[in-house]
Amino acid sequence: MKPESSILAGEPLRVYRTLPARVIGWSMVVAAVVLTVLTVVDVAGGHQSRVLAPVALIAGVGAAAWVLFLRPAVTLYADGVHLTNVVTETTVPFAAVEEVTGRWALELRDVRGRTHSAWAVPVRRDMVRRRSIEDFAETTRRRGREGVTAQGVMDEVLRAMQRWRLDGGERPGEQAEVHRRPSWPALLVLVLALALAVGALVL
Repeated sequence: MKPESSILAGEPLRVYRTLPARVIGWSMVVAAVVLTVLTVVDVAGGHQSRVLAPVALIAGVGAAAWVLFLRPAVTLYADGVHLTNVVTETTVPFAAVEEVTGRWALELRDVRGRTHSAWAVPVRRDMVRRRSIEDFAETTRRRGREGVTAQGVMDEVLRAMQRWRLDGGERPGEQAEVHRRPSWPALLVLVLALALAVGALVL
């Protein structure tokens, strides 16, 4: 299914989310559901008299987990990239891409000089600083097994963009537009999570 604001006509090729984000997000959501059920059962059994405060706090944490960890994603299409960030949606057609980098996260620089970063695809961090000769020697091997990181996804985006151009896609031009808009559902959920957390403190 194409994003609402999408100007992309190509087929979706892959959706990228990091494994740690999925594990943390789903763990928090499942924990929130379990704790909510246990709290309700506790109250029903007469062990507690108040249920609203803990349930509000738990629900707020679960809502925040969805917005921060489960919702962000990068969707690669045959003719562009759609970035689903925490509270924004950005559609970048290949015709608008000037450069693809992966220094801090997956980043797409458009023909107007604006940089669009992907919250869902961070750069890979090594625990120990590597020497340049080691990086050069192991580049291919490491990229093949590093999972969803800026370096690996950048390569796939560049390959898809090259295929698009070989199939007749136009070079970057000023007429190509990037569509960026706020994600109202995510904003509402984030506000709800904050309201629930605050409400839990005053109840």
